[in-house]
Amino acid sequence: MKHPQVLVVERNGRLAQLLRVPCQERGWALREPRQVEHCLELLRADCPAALVVRLGGKLEQELGLLERVHWQQPRVRLVAVGEVENPLLAELAWDLGASYVHFPPLPMELLTATVLRLLECAISEFHHRLDVGDGES
Repeated sequence: MKHPQVLVVERNGRLAQLLRVPCQERGWALREPRQVEHCLELLRADCPAALVVRLGGKLEQELGLLERVHWQQPRVRLVAVGEVENPLLAELAWDLGASYVHFPPLPMELLTATVLRLLECAISEFHHRLDVGDGES
């Protein structure tokens, strides 16, 4: 199995910084793709993955990425992160397939713990698929 990976799509690097040490401690790859196609290419690898997308920079592109990954790579855990409280945007992210949506006033520590737990679940499911041999791996 390739290393589990967390992909972070954002403008400023803050989310990646928040997740860097926990990912390193677990031996997981942390990647920061700058282009949608590169992100999709990385997610095609047969390994457990979580995609964290900060919403608000290029909203149409960011929401489109969530939707594409949800349909093309349904095993990838999707996390949408908002910068300001926005219930309508949060609801839209859920509708587009997000596994978790994080908006203020939720604390950032909760985001880190949730991303780690989502990827741990994806790793368990990946190993189960290999053990059962569902023919998709």
